[in-house]
Amino acid sequence: MSPQSEQEKSTHLVFDGRKIVVSPDITPVMIFLMEIEKEIDCLLNFQEKLEDIKDLYRDSLQSVISLSEKLKAANIEPEYGIKGSLQNILEKFNFVLPLRVQLIALFASLEVLYFLDIAYNQEIDNDNKMRCFASNEKNIKIFLNSLVLSIENEYYKNNKNRLSRITAKKLRNLRNALTHFFSLPKLGFFVVPENSHEKAQKLEALFKLNGHKDIIFISPKDLYELIKFAHILRLKGWNDDFYSNKDEFKRKFQFVINLVKEYGAVSIIEKQLNL
Repeated sequence: MSPQSEQEKSTHLVFDGRKIVVSPDITPVMIFLMEIEKEIDCLLNFQEKLEDIKDLYRDSLQSVISLSEKLKAANIEPEYGIKGSLQNILEKFNFVLPLRVQLIALFASLEVLYFLDIAYNQEIDNDNKMRCFASNEKNIKIFLNSLVLSIENEYYKNNKNRLSRITAKKLRNLRNALTHFFSLPKLGFFVVPENSHEKAQKLEALFKLNGHKDIIFISPKDLYELIKFAHILRLKGWNDDFYSNKDEFKRKFQFVINLVKEYGAVSIIEKQLNL
């Protein structure tokens, strides 16, 4: 039997809201998105993992100190190569990952979804044409309002009282300010770490009581959840399109495949390098 031609290959994507089944030609696109998701997850959970390591290290050192005291009481001089006091060692773990770094990475992941959405809907994979389309403010607004700041977005819907104060224009200006001038725009946005979320909500309420209804405090987790559910919405849309018209879906999704093949980065782990 001869290999299947491109026209004969089955292109399918089935998503039930929890798991996804795709054909081999779509697999590279899903792997590409999963790798980005893993990087974002690592970045947002960095502080929590660092605290866990710090706690484990503290417990280990305290056990060593307790054991050394018992050895000394038995006239046995312990030998160990720990340099510095316990407190000095623990202080080395007091590293805070900048909020702006987290937000910039999140906006970069949203940009990926934006370009995949353009490739699919506009049926283009040419770099210049895509950038021209992507830079249009009207197109940006349509994308953000349809997938991110949408009642169909589960996180937005569950936090609508707060997040409805964010407009597509404000969100885009926040992205531009962070990436182009490493700053925050004067749009009523305040960025807080996740552990300050509850206090930020109380401050929002106080501002609202004093007539400042547009002020909102957002955390990287807010943006992460909005983007995560935007991806889910896009997958649901592809699923619906597949069932609605398989041939049209196949034609349009080929532009997504082409885009990832041409420009998508590939992660190579060290053990894969035969050097």
